[in-house]
Amino acid sequence: MKTALILGISGNFGSEMAHALKQQGWQIKALMRNRAKAPSWLNAQHIVEGDASNYQQLAAAAEDADLIVYAVNPAYHRWQEEALSLLEPSVQVAEQLAIRLLFPGNVYNYSPTEHAIDESHQMQPITTKGKIRVAMEQRLRKAADNGAKITIVRAGDFIGPNTHLSWPSMLIKYKRNHTQMAFPHNAQHQHFWSYLPDLCANTAQVLQLTQSDFEVWHDPGLRLSTKDWQQAFENNQQPLLTRKFAWWSFALLSLFVPTIKEVLRMRYLWRQPVLLDGSKMKQALSTHYQSTPLTQILKQLKPA
Repeated sequence: MKTALILGISGNFGSEMAHALKQQGWQIKALMRNRAKAPSWLNAQHIVEGDASNYQQLAAAAEDADLIVYAVNPAYHRWQEEALSLLEPSVQVAEQLAIRLLFPGNVYNYSPTEHAIDESHQMQPITTKGKIRVAMEQRLRKAADNGAKITIVRAGDFIGPNTHLSWPSMLIKYKRNHTQMAFPHNAQHQHFWSYLPDLCANTAQVLQLTQSDFEVWHDPGLRLSTKDWQQAFENNQQPLLTRKFAWWSFALLSLFVPTIKEVLRMRYLWRQPVLLDGSKMKQALSTHYQSTPLTQILKQLKPA
């Protein structure tokens, strides 16, 4: 049985990825600062207390692992100070042990374009955060030359039934007799989303394939306009009231809240298209590729 060491198992990607790997027969371990935050299904003997930023603790935890799942992030407003230094211990351990590291990429690396972006597309970040993500992936490529094995799965904004601090949790509000949804974009814009259970199930299957030492995969994801959301709610016979997202409130909050200030800097993603081409993943997984329609996703999101 293969073993996966999850860093950030209490977060959105880490939690769902751990579940998906478990479903594929992997043994799951977690390195955590606070074992009380571990999922209830995880055996206590597979929880290692420690910090992902500590090389010695991470190396000890990964000694019997076949895979490191890198699902940790510094605070959104601390990326410039911490993102690369937080990644470094994981990269060094993967190099030393010659094991695979799974890294969740995002679309920040790219400038907006009308065409779907495949894995060979040139990276031209237009924000500081995008430049940081490019630097992180450059370090991962160097790691692959130094003995590590790297898999990057690039995705959009997460949607999922158990996600926290995500855009859907801010945009969708369930009332007794109807649902309210605020749209951060105009009616024509297509935004790129990734349904976490699908993303992680497909990623778990990708990890079973023969891969090169540096492999990049794009999630086919969901390209959704206002009309797509409205149609899905209608299909579920859920009355929907729509409104524009109050960006002005974020502008005010940004004067006092550093995280909101950083969110505003990424607003271009709600104004211009940055869509991924996931043909490589779909072709590789063939009939095993998992894709859930938005109508069904909304049923999962709605509170019982």
